[in-house]
Amino acid sequence: MLGYLCFFGCIYGQNKDTVRAALKDTIQLDEVTVSTGYQTIPKERATGSFVHIDSALFNRAVSTDVISRLKGITPSLLFDERAGGTPKLSIRGISTIYGNAKPLIVVDNFPYEGDLSNLNPNDIADVSILRDAAAASIWGIRAGNGVLVITTKRGKLNQRTQVGFNSNISVSEKPDLFYKPAIAPDDFIGVEQYLYGQQYYDYSLGDTYSYPAISPAVEIMADASLSEAQKQAKLDVLRGQDIRADIGRYFYRKAVNQQYALNLHGGGEQHSYYYAADMDRNQQSVASDTYRRINLTARDQFTFFQKLQVNTSLEVTNSRTTTDYTLYWLQNTYPYQRLADDAGNPLPIVRDFRASFAAAAEENGRLNWQYYPLEEPNNQSDQTNLLHYRASASATYTLLQGLKAAIFYQYEHQSTDQNYLFNANSYFTRDLINRFTAISDDGIRYPVPQGTILDRTTGSLDAYNGRAQLNYQHRWSDQHEVALLAGFEVRESKSKSFGNRYYGYDENTGTAVPVDLANLYTQYPDGWTANIPDVQSISGTLNRFRSYYANGSYSYLSKYTVSASARIDQTNLFGVRANQRSIPLWSAGLKWDLDKENFYHLTWLPQLNLRWSYGFNGNFDETAAAFVTAEFGTTRFGSREARVKSLPNPLLKGERTAVNNLGVDFASSNNRISGRFDLYFKRGKDLIGQTPFDATTGKNTFRGNVAGMQGHGWDAELNTLNVQAGRFSWRSSLFWSYTNDKVLDYKAATNANYYFSDGSLSGYAFEINPLNGRPLFGVYSYPWAGLDPQTGDPQGYLHGQVSRDYASLLRVPAMDSLLYSGRATPASLGSFRNTLQWGHWSLSVNVTWKLDYYFRRQGTSLNIVPDVQLYTSDYAKRWQQPGDEQNTQIPLVAYPQNTSRNTFYQRSSVLVDKGDHVRLQDIQLSYDLPSPVLAHSPLSALQIYAYASNLGILWRANTHHVDPDYNSNPVLGNTTLPKPKTLSLGLRASFR
Repeated sequence: MLGYLCFFGCIYGQNKDTVRAALKDTIQLDEVTVSTGYQTIPKERATGSFVHIDSALFNRAVSTDVISRLKGITPSLLFDERAGGTPKLSIRGISTIYGNAKPLIVVDNFPYEGDLSNLNPNDIADVSILRDAAAASIWGIRAGNGVLVITTKRGKLNQRTQVGFNSNISVSEKPDLFYKPAIAPDDFIGVEQYLYGQQYYDYSLGDTYSYPAISPAVEIMADASLSEAQKQAKLDVLRGQDIRADIGRYFYRKAVNQQYALNLHGGGEQHSYYYAADMDRNQQSVASDTYRRINLTARDQFTFFQKLQVNTSLEVTNSRTTTDYTLYWLQNTYPYQRLADDAGNPLPIVRDFRASFAAAAEENGRLNWQYYPLEEPNNQSDQTNLLHYRASASATYTLLQGLKAAIFYQYEHQSTDQNYLFNANSYFTRDLINRFTAISDDGIRYPVPQGTILDRTTGSLDAYNGRAQLNYQHRWSDQHEVALLAGFEVRESKSKSFGNRYYGYDENTGTAVPVDLANLYTQYPDGWTANIPDVQSISGTLNRFRSYYANGSYSYLSKYTVSASARIDQTNLFGVRANQRSIPLWSAGLKWDLDKENFYHLTWLPQLNLRWSYGFNGNFDETAAAFVTAEFGTTRFGSREARVKSLPNPLLKGERTAVNNLGVDFASSNNRISGRFDLYFKRGKDLIGQTPFDATTGKNTFRGNVAGMQGHGWDAELNTLNVQAGRFSWRSSLFWSYTNDKVLDYKAATNANYYFSDGSLSGYAFEINPLNGRPLFGVYSYPWAGLDPQTGDPQGYLHGQVSRDYASLLRVPAMDSLLYSGRATPASLGSFRNTLQWGHWSLSVNVTWKLDYYFRRQGTSLNIVPDVQLYTSDYAKRWQQPGDEQNTQIPLVAYPQNTSRNTFYQRSSVLVDKGDHVRLQDIQLSYDLPSPVLAHSPLSALQIYAYASNLGILWRANTHHVDPDYNSNPVLGNTTLPKPKTLSLGLRASFR
């Protein structure tokens, strides 16, 4: 029964009609334990700021990966999904500028180096998030961004064998391709008609040298054999077509993910075990994309002579990912093209050359040069095979009462083999062969051999971890309790990657045809000379660490607790002098159980604890180096070249972040209300930053420990039991976090024109450009002065006056001339989860929010140019005549081009919106079959559950219907779409 200790026993006696039994209540906050990766700490002795996620809460969500299950169920943890792919995580904001910004992931006592998608979520017992110095500083230079400690499931001694099974299927809707604010086909044809009238296409239409691509609409306009009426009829047909409809029909499908997990666990007096096998079969939303993963796990624990405990673990993951990149080439195609005719037969579309030129290629002795997107998935494949295994062993020996010696070892290996295959019929292969094919009176010569092209990339990762540790724990007369540990550990991680291209590859024999990569060849049709593309790459890294650490706590009368920790890290990433100095990272903490004092008499609040901690966490930048580093390559002429990447820095050391944390834990009578509140202050020191340097060395900036950051915030957690009436209960959980940071002591010169990125945490498309006194990621823009009522031109402010002098507006003399809107990442995030339980039924609804941040929308191009990707649906709302400025803020789209005018608009404040929004994150419904129903079956428990996620936004601050988590902006390299609604059904069973 939930909330009570289990009791097993026999009842003897006769003529007893009624047996009364009282179960002991277990609902106590202080019985929760958290893991740091070095030790497990009861919460009543934890002076640091932890978040503990138990198995029930972790398994509330359904997903293939571990990280997704943490979304929306814990404070402090921000998911940034704007760049697509795996979400970028941050705990309590940003603590570094150029260093590694990822939280440290620890799995079963050691840092996890492999791909996080390898982890099997069905194998996770609980997750702890270490947020402050007292909690995380034991991890030294890798703890500056917080630590996620994942503990996997294990068997228990003296537990009969049990079998667990979990299976679910998830179905997701097709992505909404019309979410992107793309220009309508009708409007784009209008752009082309205007350009055609300006003779924009005259040169391209007459170009018989390179035969550049001409759109179908322009081909119709230029067709002299057609009357005007016929042209308009054909253009009207194009106006009624939208390529997104065909892409959705032929390239997308409903995603279907299947998950099966089986485990066997139990134990006797001296041996416990946990064995598991899991399989995931994912059919992704892109029709040709698939993901397959198999996980095998074996964990054993042996006890010898009651003093020696040995643990062994072996985990193996094998996965295969298949990806189709055809959609990448369709991003910038003409919006009215069709991919298939009415009968579903594939149609060619314009890509690199004029349609008539591509269609005539075979008649001229070359391969078919037409591009059929619907045939490409069958003619190319990108398949990545991954093998990951993690083997570990540990031994713990009891030397004396309370004193234990332990040794740990783990070896982790990951290998990847990516094969990107273009068969002879693929457009990529035909195009490359045709470009280099030489036709003369002597015949046809193929410098690029006919047949398949294979791009192969292999990679490997090996990580070795070793640790020796002493643990001491003792309690005297119920007054004093001490827990100490000290140890030494070494770690090495090395990675290698090799890439190559094979021409004329034969899949049956595994052979390829040699090609001449050194000489220049004349390309067709433009006549330029070039080398045959060489895709060779070699890279590798080697990082070594040596660490000494100690941690201890002392409790008096179970109400006063003091803790301390220290760690020294040495690594080949630091300079010699920095390693010699060996400045430790340390922390100290205090905890006062106020409710245990004699003067405490608040019966309605029987639990009240105060916590304080201070200390230093660390971080490092793998791109910085203590020695001169260089990048090596090969020039187009075949000679070797080297470029200096970084200058020597013998003083290079790890970054340090001081964290001051104040916390309170509380619980009311009967645990009706419980929670915690943490207030923290951070100060980053010795952060890696840029500083001006003597340009005569070849570098005008130097990267070293020259910068700083400062931050503060709070985390709140409130749990309530709102209603408890018979079989019905209603519980609520509220999480809310706030964080703020600003850059300090950054010495490199700032240029206002560098501050117009989207400010994403992932940092794609633009470099980081710190500014003293501001958050690391901020949204800056040119102040907007509206539209000129006579011309529709955008207007800004120059020296306090309204101006249309765009060249001068872009030459901003100082940063204070820009408008700072606010943070680009949420300062505030939270969730509110309500759980209703009636008998064996349970319903949980989770609402999440992100507040206090801004984002930049993509503005439509103000230049009339034939590039569909530069336009948005705003084109239809543009200023066209005086008076329109009363209803729109979108300027006149003009010709000829004025790059400065367009740049000013794209960087102006009129395109900046608030990102605040509230989202219905997910709903979970479950039913546990009653025990009497299962009494005569092999089942001891059976739960049937349903889970719905990505249910949509309930409220947003912006009025443009933009989802700030998926702000699609192709100009910034971001084309992500909102995740579609997903419904999962599953069952979870335990066998006797």
